[in-house]
Amino acid sequence: MKVDKNKLRDGQGRPLTQSLFLEIGYETDKAVYTLKDEDYEYKGVLYPSLKRLYLEMEDLIEYDFARTYLLGWAHWQRIKENKALAKHINEWQDELETSVRSQAVRDIIQMSAEDKGFQAAKWLADKGWDKRTAGRPSKNEKLKEDRMKARMDDEFKGDVARMQDYKK
Repeated sequence: MKVDKNKLRDGQGRPLTQSLFLEIGYETDKAVYTLKDEDYEYKGVLYPSLKRLYLEMEDLIEYDFARTYLLGWAHWQRIKENKALAKHINEWQDELETSVRSQAVRDIIQMSAEDKGFQAAKWLADKGWDKRTAGRPSKNEKLKEDRMKARMDDEFKGDVARMQDYKK
């Protein structure tokens, strides 16, 4: 999808934040994206879902995403800091992390049978890209990690049982 970067600025050349989105924008004629899970048609105009684009790109660092669908890194930082949008973006980040880690665990299961690429998949499953500073995790980080582990446990419980039965 090619984005007309001129539509991402206001009349004075400043990057748009809330106005980018059909659901929050003050003027729907300026909206470029929707916050919905899927693309959405409104008054004959199709609005691409920025969430869908974000998840499809699978860019954990978010740099390429910002350069592809927005005006760049600084624009993405402004959007992430916007209180009305932060909740949505945090949910997207959690979903992307869950998706990547889930795929990594599936890859580990597959690779354990083939004995190749295990370290790369393990790096993804262990959040190797997250270079958090040393120290005790915050309460929110702990809760988030516990929720993530619970989701992954639920998803792969059957696979582990089948693997154990297979080894017997």
